[in-house]
Amino acid sequence: MITTDKLSCNILADLFVAHGIKDVVLSPGSRNSPLIVAIVRRNELRHHVVIDERSAAFIALGMAIESGCPVALVCTSGTALLNYAPAVAEAFYRGVPLIVISADRPEEWIDQDDSQTLWQQNALAPYVKRSCDLGAHLEFENGEWVCNRLINDALIEAVSGRKGPVHINVRLDAPLNRTAEFKAGDSRVIRQLTPPFELATPEARRLGEKLASPKRVLIIIGFHQPDERLNRALMKLSALPNVVVMTESIANLHSPSFISRIDMTLRILSANDWKKLQPDVVITAGGALVSRHVKEWIRSMDKGVEHWHVGLSHVTVDCFKHLSLRIEMEAAVFLRQLASALQIYKTPCDYSSEWHEIYRQATASHNEYVRECLNLNRF
Repeated sequence: MITTDKLSCNILADLFVAHGIKDVVLSPGSRNSPLIVAIVRRNELRHHVVIDERSAAFIALGMAIESGCPVALVCTSGTALLNYAPAVAEAFYRGVPLIVISADRPEEWIDQDDSQTLWQQNALAPYVKRSCDLGAHLEFENGEWVCNRLINDALIEAVSGRKGPVHINVRLDAPLNRTAEFKAGDSRVIRQLTPPFELATPEARRLGEKLASPKRVLIIIGFHQPDERLNRALMKLSALPNVVVMTESIANLHSPSFISRIDMTLRILSANDWKKLQPDVVITAGGALVSRHVKEWIRSMDKGVEHWHVGLSHVTVDCFKHLSLRIEMEAAVFLRQLASALQIYKTPCDYSSEWHEIYRQATASHNEYVRECLNLNRF
């Protein structure tokens, strides 16, 4: 195959294909032209040209959210990379795998008043899971090996554990327009096997016993991709008399047994209700919570209230200042096991019914308000 003579670009395109990346969003420039040539020569890759880098990054983010698969972004050198920052930050906090590729000049020209030269490596460091810098020249004993290893490592990291963006900075020296023969599909591929993980049965039973009725359990789900397994597990839990499941709109979870309008429900609570409905254990999953009311309420609770956070995370999440247990596993798996462990406990409890009565009242009040607004608009 005749393509660019830049070996790093060809290895990158080869490993995109090998790791199952299908879509690449390109913002053409001068310095990234070898990267573009290497990518568009591969029929296995769908390329989408978006000139404006900020728009390109959000388009790639949307594609990755929709498909659930990594999407690559390619920009030229200089400040072009910094335009990716807003979308990359969102991808980081939402756990979306973006592969950010930036072209760069050789390191010796940085800070030498050469056009479009700035320090690009680690420019997105707070918002990516992994950064690596590929040198402009690979003509040394381990050059091709280290280039291959670093790219494989970044592509694996993007989809391992809690998914997220990674950044590969590719230094390219002039001339940029030379071509050469390259044998596609010949690059070494490193794969990672991650066995399914779940709690040992005795541990699941121990946690189930700890949450058994009459303990009051409040489960709150924030940002989350649609997940039928998680939905089923939460439906089983919400059928228990001592468990209440609250879901934000962005949780992408649906059931009549869930309290899906959190702020609308909390709005009608009396001072007595705030205290009466205080849970013993709060369990959270998913990403950031939007509801200010639920965060302020739980932060104000007595010290005895426990908070368990479940999910693959890059950091300890103590949003409510009550964290007592960090459960580093998929929420769908943990909550399925928890639902099974709790089925044997039948002690009566009014916690769920009390919450759902308040939810019914809040919904009726809201619907009445909407009807009044519609009637006013007729005149």
